[in-house]
Amino acid sequence: MNRKVGLFLLVFFCCLIWLYLAIYESSIHDWWTVKEIKQRTEDTLEIGVSNVKFIVGTVIFMLGGAVLSLLKRKSL
Repeated sequence: MNRKVGLFLLVFFCCLIWLYLAIYESSIHDWWTVKEIKQRTEDTLEIGVSNVKFIVGTVIFMLGGAVLSLLKRKSL
């Protein structure tokens, strides 16, 4: 049971680190970012967080955690 909790915490903290980096430390041109251009005019550029990219990234981390859990279960 402790290994499951440890694996969950590892995947959870990795997901939080990715989310922080994808929102605050990335640019629009990075492939792993969750930023998108909401509105563009000649003077201004409004940037926001894309809900679709956020959900896709979260699902990827959840599937990765499930695969790691299955691999860990088979190795025991």
